[in-house]
Amino acid sequence: MNPVITQLTFNLLQEIGGEGANSKTHLAHDPQLDATIVVKAMTKFSFKNQQEYYNESKMLYSSRHPNIMVINYACEDDDHVYLSMPYYAKGSLNSLLNKRYLTVREIIKYSLDFLSGLHYIHTKSLIHFDVKPTNIIINDSDRALITDFGLSKYSDEDGFASFDKAYKRHYVPEAFETSDLTNQYDVYQAGLTLYRMCNGNEDFYSQCEGLSKERITSGAFPARDRFLPHIPNALRRCIKKALEVNPDRRYQSVIELMNALSAVNENLDWTYTIDNDVEKWSYDSEKTIEHLTLRPAGDKWVTKGEKYSKKTNKTSNITKYNAKYDTKDDAYKQIGKLLKEK
Repeated sequence: MNPVITQLTFNLLQEIGGEGANSKTHLAHDPQLDATIVVKAMTKFSFKNQQEYYNESKMLYSSRHPNIMVINYACEDDDHVYLSMPYYAKGSLNSLLNKRYLTVREIIKYSLDFLSGLHYIHTKSLIHFDVKPTNIIINDSDRALITDFGLSKYSDEDGFASFDKAYKRHYVPEAFETSDLTNQYDVYQAGLTLYRMCNGNEDFYSQCEGLSKERITSGAFPARDRFLPHIPNALRRCIKKALEVNPDRRYQSVIELMNALSAVNENLDWTYTIDNDVEKWSYDSEKTIEHLTLRPAGDKWVTKGEKYSKKTNKTSNITKYNAKYDTKDDAYKQIGKLLKEK
């Protein structure tokens, strides 16, 4: 073997998100490729020993799949280990959730994408241990890719592995009781990710206030009965099963979760927006655009429906959508029924 020592250069442009206390992610320019890339920089003192420097890069390289982030190369200097990956302008699923709410069709599509990658690494005896929206990237073909194998571990012959660190907001109930964990850890975190895709980050973060072991292990976090009205019951059931506190009651594989999600076929194209206190659901069909709005009115909640004709450019009322409710929960229940009729 004849080792060749080379020089590799890239210019860090800006930080685009921290991956933790001992690593940062940067946008960079690679003059060798003349390309904009993403560089994950990890401090060497964060590793137990030198043999661990390239564990993540090896996992990424050995897990090549259409729904797993590609690694360009890995390298090091005196203080850091660097991973180079492609840059995708659409960014992470998390950044998308911070901008807007997803339609049910988008939720299903992106979920099947990243779950396909997750299923693949499970077939290679890898447990990801860090499934969350920031670790899911939307590429230029609008496909969701799972990335960041920094916490991933290979399971033993019995399917068990233990993690070194954990993201508090995606902590899994059984991890409080045992260090012998299985791919059910990833199934639960996938359920949390789906929950956030349905309800948005703002609602999720509000539930994280005062997060405790008791709330996680009792199933109180996140609130399993708290969904926006356009989320169909079939999708809610998928998420609730993925979030079962008892691992034996969850989907026993990612492929089981994918099969259940593939069967969801209601409310696929309703869009949801909120502006101040006014919530709006819209359905864009070939000839018309329907709107259903919900707003507070004193101590009541009022819904109103309108239909816009693309042919005549006129707007008319949808009287079956017009009503007044005593509570927001009552309004949500009725809105869910109305949207399902479409």
